[in-house]
Amino acid sequence: MRKFYLHTYDGSKTFDLNGKNAFAAEPKGLGNAFALSYKDSDKGKHLVNVTPSFENIELQIYFNADGSDGYLNYKSLLNFLAACGTSLFLFEYDDGVTDKYCDVVLKSNSKTEITDEGVFVEPFVFERQTYWYEKVEESFALKNTDAGQTKFPLGFPFGFAGHVFKKKQRISNPFFVDAPITITITGDIENDIDIYIETLDGHRVAEIALATNNAEGTTIIIEPTTKKITVTTDGVSTNGYGLTDKTKQSFLYLPQGEYYIGSNMEDTDAGAISLAVKRYLFD
Repeated sequence: MRKFYLHTYDGSKTFDLNGKNAFAAEPKGLGNAFALSYKDSDKGKHLVNVTPSFENIELQIYFNADGSDGYLNYKSLLNFLAACGTSLFLFEYDDGVTDKYCDVVLKSNSKTEITDEGVFVEPFVFERQTYWYEKVEESFALKNTDAGQTKFPLGFPFGFAGHVFKKKQRISNPFFVDAPITITITGDIENDIDIYIETLDGHRVAEIALATNNAEGTTIIIEPTTKKITVTTDGVSTNGYGLTDKTKQSFLYLPQGEYYIGSNMEDTDAGAISLAVKRYLFD
């Protein structure tokens, strides 16, 4: 059985669309669509561009299948959507085979009267922003670890004093769309931070350079989907976009193919650079 959920982007709140007081049915727009661009020439018409053109996701939501107060249930969903505001939030779709997400915004919702039969059902329309992607992102960290806790073999480790330092990670992206990489920097890192993507033969294709090191108690999050760089120290968050070298990238995306992701961390650094790669699906 299909199941649908809505989540705030940070995952702190969820609205279940599978219960008797809010049941989503008759879904539309769950597939893929593309806009095709052609150019005419004396040799005929040629395809020049293919871009995603997602259909809106449409749901008929029944708010009182259990005989409860439909208006109160409806208001509960609106309260959730109000918390999301005009920002992206997550639409989860479990078809019984794969459990996947896409980013959406609310496009429209109606509000009518309960029918003579006592049914309160309303259409909700969500504008889809992305391909589906896997529920669990591929995550790893560039850091020192105790050798006894390290699983071998690693891609590029070297040992020192009972530790293993991972400075590079080999990773692939089989999908034809660049995969966003969320970066979280924590702990003591001595030098200004540099993070890069390079080909297997060492050609650097993308790079973030920050005009800062890092100290214990400070967390830097670089989030490409929301286009935000946040620096948090002692619970106080500030915009970290000004730390980036504007001659390089501000956010990292993994192209299709196989690459290394690495950093300039030293083996004496106690901090970590954690990376989460969003895995898109053609589903």
